[in-house]
Amino acid sequence: MLINELTDDCLLTIFDCIKDLQDLINCSKVCVKWSNVIVGRTRRVKYLFKQSYYSPDYVCNFVNRPIDVTCLSKFNETMIIRTPTKDIDKLFRDSESLKGIIFPCNYYLDFELMPEIGNLEMLSTGYLSPKISGIYENVKQLHLYDCNLDLFESIAHCFPNLERMKIYAADDGKTYRPDHPAMANLKIFEMAFYSFDRPRDISCSFLFMDSCPALQSAHIRIDCNQIVFNDSIKHANLQDLVIQFCKPIEWDKLRRLMSKYPNLKHLALRDTSLEDEYIDQLILILPKLTLLDIRESSGVTREAADHIRDYCKQYGRSIKFLSAEGRHGEWPHISLNIYGSNKICRGFDFMEHCFFNSFDDLPHFLDPIDD
Repeated sequence: MLINELTDDCLLTIFDCIKDLQDLINCSKVCVKWSNVIVGRTRRVKYLFKQSYYSPDYVCNFVNRPIDVTCLSKFNETMIIRTPTKDIDKLFRDSESLKGIIFPCNYYLDFELMPEIGNLEMLSTGYLSPKISGIYENVKQLHLYDCNLDLFESIAHCFPNLERMKIYAADDGKTYRPDHPAMANLKIFEMAFYSFDRPRDISCSFLFMDSCPALQSAHIRIDCNQIVFNDSIKHANLQDLVIQFCKPIEWDKLRRLMSKYPNLKHLALRDTSLEDEYIDQLILILPKLTLLDIRESSGVTREAADHIRDYCKQYGRSIKFLSAEGRHGEWPHISLNIYGSNKICRGFDFMEHCFFNSFDDLPHFLDPIDD
């Protein structure tokens, strides 16, 4: 049998094994039949990566020359690009299907082309220009490698519908003042201060969270000497909280911080100096807590787990307790990072894709598409 006599299903099986974007483009130019089959294959493509993966949801682009962006118009309208190309400007203009893009961590984005990308919902880049003046209503997820809260809050009005933000803060927050308009739609907030030669002085993450009334989930890494928060302001909607400590924190300060979030259901405290007696107090401070993850707190023993079990039995509560001494079989399902760090995850689900991960392993995007 000649190859051009193969059925469409057979051809589709063959093309599913082709992961290189340029190879697919070249094959689509062989004949009309191949082109039609490849269009069907690419409709399942969600992401364009610079690395090779095995799922038909992905294709990769290793070539250094510009890709034929006219062919991208045939791709699924939910495609996400994870590699800059030499003709990126033309890609922006010609691709109506572009939904998300990941720039290098040192990329400076001035947004001159953004008005031409009406479908763009997810953006990852190094840092933003403070001179942004447009309103980008479709952008729902923003990942910034190099920014600070002062700068972001000065341009936050440009992203009125932002639902998830991940940010590496570039300064110590000494001048931060939480007096900008609230981010009404933000549901997931992930923030870390980074430092190379010296630790950051002040963490203002929790002050920023006070200006996000709809916030449901937060993942905070604290690499600084001081945490600033207002314990007189209660955040009723926050349900999921991960705090990754790089410096010791006094129990009294942690207790006051936890009291800000009375409706927390899922709490993870990483790299703390907690002891058994503090665990007993935590479950009293947080009456709706159902999951407490302190696996990286070596000072907590099996005795704390026994106390929580007895407490739940006595007062009719159910708390899943994950400690360093717990058996792996007792833990809930933990989403495995099958594509390595900085992946794109399917589903806008913080608990599945973010809660059990360290900050550096959090995904760029949570793609809310359901197949």
